[in-house]
Amino acid sequence: MEARMFNAMEKHNNVGFLCHYVFGNGSAQYVFLDVDNDGAASLNPSLGFSLAASAHVCASCNGMLLFSRNINGDNLLSFHVFDITVRRSVALPPLPHLTPRIIALGLAFDGRHYQVVLVLSSSSHGGEEATTSTGTTGGHGGGGIIEMEIFSSETGTWRHHTTMIPLPPYLPKLSSAPLYSNGSIYWELGGYLLVHNIQSAHSYLLQLPNHSWTWSWRSMTFGQCLWESKEGRIHYCYTDYQGIHTWALMNQQDHDYYSAYYTYDHRKFNWSLAHTVPHHILLSQNSSIFLRLGQSTHSDFSNWKPYYISPYAYSEDSQTLFLRLPGIFAAYNLRTQTLKEVCTYSFPGTNFYCCSFFPVVYNGRKGNAVVMGNITGFGGETEAVVVSLPIADTLLCQRSKEKES
Repeated sequence: MEARMFNAMEKHNNVGFLCHYVFGNGSAQYVFLDVDNDGAASLNPSLGFSLAASAHVCASCNGMLLFSRNINGDNLLSFHVFDITVRRSVALPPLPHLTPRIIALGLAFDGRHYQVVLVLSSSSHGGEEATTSTGTTGGHGGGGIIEMEIFSSETGTWRHHTTMIPLPPYLPKLSSAPLYSNGSIYWELGGYLLVHNIQSAHSYLLQLPNHSWTWSWRSMTFGQCLWESKEGRIHYCYTDYQGIHTWALMNQQDHDYYSAYYTYDHRKFNWSLAHTVPHHILLSQNSSIFLRLGQSTHSDFSNWKPYYISPYAYSEDSQTLFLRLPGIFAAYNLRTQTLKEVCTYSFPGTNFYCCSFFPVVYNGRKGNAVVMGNITGFGGETEAVVVSLPIADTLLCQRSKEKES
């Protein structure tokens, strides 16, 4: 299995989204959407699956997924690493009594071995107020330091790691996927970027560009994501009351360049602005989307809610920013300044919006596209099909046809 994983890493990476939605009986459907270079998405039935009991997607790295699941409704979590291309799952050894202290989770996979990292609040400093593994509860950090539990597939065991990094006063309330890049895992953590290098076990905090010491509605962040460029540069994207902003983490070459023209503290200024998309520009691109959300005109923003928009991922090849809105997953092309729907996720006759999207990079062939919905244009370019979720019936029908053929 490890040899197959190592060879797969040398192939071309495919990008897609794992769409997770939960039904009333607790079961869950996981649908995979492949994303083309032009930003269009299509259903990949070969990577979709369902579970009788829902499991939360915590992290993704090179075709591997980290899931967490509540054990028998108790406040205990079990962890599973899933290889999406061969559909094989590995249950990790249990870690009792740690669930209330978990702030974030991460996954690193180098092609041979993987590591799972649990970020914890220290046990002696108010750990009961830390977030759960979903990253959505949030709360006050209560002081203390950051600790970690690290599982290695090479040893098959967990080990404890103490970072001696002070815990930020406020822990994350927004659900943003961790990022593995350049041998390190990156997390958003209470206005900071937590970085943990897998090989050296060195960890540190960097202040994010939207960090604010005082709260105001102008400083609020409504959605965020991390992504990596082809050159390995880390980007941080978020939504606030003005629009969508993307910042690039500066490297030593950047610092050398700016130091020749400006005098500044390298420890405090680590980010450069890559691009900004104001809300009024975004709303002017596709009126049909925003009419459904109650935005009647492009000039009147009195009823516009900036928290409607959350960035989820970025495709560098097509310069496309993927956004989540209520009931809609959309793509905004920065080059052509056009906005299109990728998929909808409402259930007929109900207000079904319980759907999460998780960016996944994997190796191997893309599946045969299955499309459904209405045709929409994308700035005069190749037309795409809007996928409608949930699509459990479509998946079952497709697999029945595959078995018959």
